[in-house]
Amino acid sequence: MNFKHAIKTLNYANKYNDMDFDSLIENENRQRKQAITKLNAYLTNPGRFSILVLGFRGTGKAHWLTELQKLHKESHLNLNSITLINALKTNTFTEKDWIKTFKEINKGLLVITDVEELSKESQATLFEGISTGDGGKFGFKEKVYNIRIAFTSTKSISSLRDNETYLTHKFFDRICQFTVKFPSYIGGDRNIWKDFEKTWNKMSFKEKNEIPKKELRKWLENGSNILHGNFRDLDKLAINWHNYRLQDNIEEENILDLVEKDFNEFYRFPKHNVDLTRAFEISEDITWKDNLDNFKEAYTRFIKDTNNGSLKQGAKKAGISYRTMERWANGTRT
Repeated sequence: MNFKHAIKTLNYANKYNDMDFDSLIENENRQRKQAITKLNAYLTNPGRFSILVLGFRGTGKAHWLTELQKLHKESHLNLNSITLINALKTNTFTEKDWIKTFKEINKGLLVITDVEELSKESQATLFEGISTGDGGKFGFKEKVYNIRIAFTSTKSISSLRDNETYLTHKFFDRICQFTVKFPSYIGGDRNIWKDFEKTWNKMSFKEKNEIPKKELRKWLENGSNILHGNFRDLDKLAINWHNYRLQDNIEEENILDLVEKDFNEFYRFPKHNVDLTRAFEISEDITWKDNLDNFKEAYTRFIKDTNNGSLKQGAKKAGISYRTMERWANGTRT
């Protein structure tokens, strides 16, 4: 398909889906509408450009990628299907594994979630595959796959872009051709009560399913109650409120106090850490050598961050040679 024909087909498709798209986003708040509209434009662009979707946990990154793929389920847009793969699970992928994945997803949308979890070695491998050939096709030695690729991250754009703690500059430049950021409930245009109504209705409770009203709405709209988990926190509030309703000895007017206590003590999503220090966790999904390499990277970040950004000074205090720690920081496998 040539470029002019692609534009003509795209315009027709957009005209055909305009009403559906407007209906899809009509109940969203202003900031979320802007993000979804931007993402929709990127996904239906005739070019095969990489898309980076940013936002805290629970802001709807994967949800809206899925909804828009279903809306535009067309092969000429490479949106026949959607496949979501967590980046951490691909750190053991070889070039052969990626070729198999591209082949299975051909004419569909590949979403690599939490891209910051890709090791430097995996970034180098994948870079070759997402460098397009003639006609915007992807692949390694042979550029033959008609796919569209999006990446998601909970990290800030500066932490991904401004140094190589997470992504190499080369890899970041390749995946950040289009970028959209989804808003959270931390300040700004919240529209939180409408979101809670959607969450409640989504649960489809079979009994005692009336939406809680005055007191909960007041509590949610109070700017001091920050929901770092966004929609995930709303899910927890809804199911816990309903659970207390099912207990005959509890009056409706007492439920808010109980739910608030449980939420703050057990269910609240942790505050997002926007600095560059990541906690190291052993993963059963990768080899022990890869776990060790990930620990080296995490330890190097810790040493650097606790010494005012000076890896050389930190290496000296740690009793490890600067060259060794520099290799660890760059994800070099030794």
